[in-house]
Amino acid sequence: MNSLNNEILTFIKKASKRIKANFIINLSIVGLKYLLCLILCLLLISLFITFPYVEEVSLGVLAVGLISIIIYGFIKSPDKKKVALIVDSKGLKERVTTSLELINEEDNISIAQKKDTVSYIKSFNIKNNLKISIDKKQILIVLGLIIVCLITSFIDTSAKKEANSIREFNRYQQDFIKKVEEEKKLVEKSEELTEEEKEAIKKILEDAKKELKESEKKLDVNKTLERMEKKLEDKKNEAKSDKSKAVIEKTQKNLLDEFNKDKEESAKKDLNKLVNELMKKKEGKELSDAILSKDKEALEKALGKLKKSLGNMSSSELNNLSKALANAANSMDDENLAEALSEASNSVLDGKLDAESLKDAIQNSQNNSSGNKPGDKSGEGAGEGEGSGEGEGQGEGQGQGGQGNGNGNGSGNGQGGTGWDTGNNEGNKNDLDNKKGEQIYIPGREVGNDENLTGNKNQDGNSQTIETENGFNLDGNKINYDKVIGDYTNSALEGANNSNLPESLKNLIKDYFEGLN
Repeated sequence: MNSLNNEILTFIKKASKRIKANFIINLSIVGLKYLLCLILCLLLISLFITFPYVEEVSLGVLAVGLISIIIYGFIKSPDKKKVALIVDSKGLKERVTTSLELINEEDNISIAQKKDTVSYIKSFNIKNNLKISIDKKQILIVLGLIIVCLITSFIDTSAKKEANSIREFNRYQQDFIKKVEEEKKLVEKSEELTEEEKEAIKKILEDAKKELKESEKKLDVNKTLERMEKKLEDKKNEAKSDKSKAVIEKTQKNLLDEFNKDKEESAKKDLNKLVNELMKKKEGKELSDAILSKDKEALEKALGKLKKSLGNMSSSELNNLSKALANAANSMDDENLAEALSEASNSVLDGKLDAESLKDAIQNSQNNSSGNKPGDKSGEGAGEGEGSGEGEGQGEGQGQGGQGNGNGNGSGNGQGGTGWDTGNNEGNKNDLDNKKGEQIYIPGREVGNDENLTGNKNQDGNSQTIETENGFNLDGNKINYDKVIGDYTNSALEGANNSNLPESLKNLIKDYFEGLN
């Protein structure tokens, strides 16, 4: 009689799998619906309140929720008695329920009842009678919630931008903390360093790690890395053996090589963005030229002139300048420069400007774009060449770029603002040609042309301008590439901005010349 019991129990087991699967699937769909509602609420909150890791939290809620639902489904799924009742409701008329109650009974009536049940369950099609049915309405609700959640996640707000900035900063911070920890382990294992050197370097790395953990913004992290770089550089200089110096240099490279490259590229992009924004407004044109020149004196002069001119600007002009500075601030990666530009944007509306702070921030970016390390000394040279001549009767005046002749009283003065030697070497020659750098030859370039010559003739006299190639010192036309590319870039960008070209072509021109700088 055990065979009858086994057949009945096997049937109940097969039916139970089907029924439990149906129960857990439908329970999961309903649970998923409520989980998606919760996630949608989190996403909506993140649009207005800074929530840095809302996506990660949402996925965590979804994963934990689904696992909990499945576990709950197994716990609360129908047992054998409930399965028997469900099967009997499909046409077996309580045969399975009765047989299950008599499973351990061996009397004649129980055996007869079990035989009857077995004869019916053999013809019972589990797949057809116990179909897995899913509530289509619930499925549609779930799909709708998924679409709404996806759309919400792509909506951009100020709170989401701030949250993304926090996430990027945390990742940036943790990357360097991890690097410092790894380098500290390598220093401990190094055989080339003395114990004293190891302790000194480990102390530098430990202090840096502590400062990195306490940093609250990217600017703080960057300053910590710059201080660490300076300390390691000092230790390298103090090292007595070449092997020790090589180990410290490798440590510097592993920790800061990528940081310095990124800083240089980022500074170049920031300066290009700033120049582009300033060139769009006539009020910022002179300042943009000074930034392109990379001349400290020119930058200081341009900022001083801009500060003085604020009192004479109309409200419309002040608003244009403020807008240009604000747009530039919003696109800056350098927090220090962004903050200085933002403050300048606000202050110019009141006719004020902290020229010194803005100058320091711009110069710091210029130093970074040149790959200068903290503490490096950098300088720029500039010179001017002048020539003048006077005469009476058949007088002659010479200047850079031209020659003036006049009968009577006449004078000619020439001044080359860029200081190239393009005349007969009269006057003081600019030292640009003596600087290192790629020298290029530009035929026909007028540096100090005849418009730069001024002279007063008498009533009976006349003046004549003669240009001749034979009069030029050709060596004077060899020009440092780095010194002229700014002029051409400036001219191209100004021409593009003032033209009627399509915006796509303007951007193409800007990208090309920005890539040359």
